[in-house]
Amino acid sequence: MILFPDLSKPVRHALKWDSISAAVGGLSVGAMFPFLGVILRRDLGASAFLIAMLGASWSLGNLFNPLMAYHLRGRVKLPYAVWPPIISRVLYLFMPFAVTAPVFAGIAVLAAAIGALATPAYAAVIRDAYPVERRGFLMGVVRVVWVAGAMIGALAGGFLLERFSYRWVFPVLAVIAIAGVAAFARIGVPAAPDESEARRTDVFEAFRVLLTDRLFRLYAASFFLWGFGNIILIPVFPVFQWDILHISNRWVGYLATVAAGASMVGFIVWGRLLDRSGPFRLLLGMLGFAAVTPLTYFLSHSLPPLLIAAAAQGMAMAAGELGYVNAAMRFGRREAVTYYAGMFAFLQAVRGIPGPFIGAALSEWLGPRPVFLIPLGLWLISALVAVIGWRRARGQLDPQP
Repeated sequence: MILFPDLSKPVRHALKWDSISAAVGGLSVGAMFPFLGVILRRDLGASAFLIAMLGASWSLGNLFNPLMAYHLRGRVKLPYAVWPPIISRVLYLFMPFAVTAPVFAGIAVLAAAIGALATPAYAAVIRDAYPVERRGFLMGVVRVVWVAGAMIGALAGGFLLERFSYRWVFPVLAVIAIAGVAAFARIGVPAAPDESEARRTDVFEAFRVLLTDRLFRLYAASFFLWGFGNIILIPVFPVFQWDILHISNRWVGYLATVAAGASMVGFIVWGRLLDRSGPFRLLLGMLGFAAVTPLTYFLSHSLPPLLIAAAAQGMAMAAGELGYVNAAMRFGRREAVTYYAGMFAFLQAVRGIPGPFIGAALSEWLGPRPVFLIPLGLWLISALVAVIGWRRARGQLDPQP
């Protein structure tokens, strides 16, 4: 790419197609995903349970990622990073039949669960695509492109869904999303499998890395607590937005756009911080921004303050995205990347499946507003664990070739 003449030709090629995929994918995702919960609640009268199912959907797929990591040993990774997302997007072509809340939720949940199965392969592909000393920054650049597409998509989605039914808008967006995944297939990584992986035949290898790598265990624990607090709030956000503040599709688009804009800044800032200071410093920065969102919701009685919450959420989510993907690359060597990624994804499933249901139950019991205070205690513990990991990791987490 012309903006990075110092990169080698293969890296520029990978960055080009990764960026094209991100732009197209971001456009379609931004026009669909921010509206799923609100459509379920407002248009289809979904229960808090169904909204919680939507929040747990990605984790359902992650539950099987240790097995996916085992399946990938000695195999070319790229097809496994492409086909799950394609199948996931194809399911949205059936949205014209989603006239009830259970059918709508079923399509969205199954699509997310299948898409999550690409995580171990994606981590391995990106590790091979970008040089270790600039990986965090280049991943941040790609995600800025993704967010730019998502910002446009959120505004377009709000406009379109005010005028047309989701039953026809979502299938069109799904076709665009499939094109984005097809672009990623041209990223250009080694076509031959890594033979050193073939010797790892133990199906429990992904679980073993958690037991043997102390620093990874600390990082995973801190990230787990942050994510658990985050996921508890997934079913609470649309209930609060609609039941308490009576949000419109246009305002959903505004909030998604502000969050996307903040995350564009975050991806660059956090990417450089990750390359310079490592994953534990990233966690601490992420937790600071994360705390702003539930505090703002707790104090809000109108829609405009939620723009502040959305900006903080965008910054925190950018850090979380980079931290999630980079965990496998930073802690594990090339032949172990899929196992680290599979284990990390499994831990996200362990928190992600019960989390939304806990949030939904608490929202029904306490009302949505008090639930926003609960994650703050979890995040304080998460910060303490991250500080311990940061101190122990000094000099031990140099990038692995």
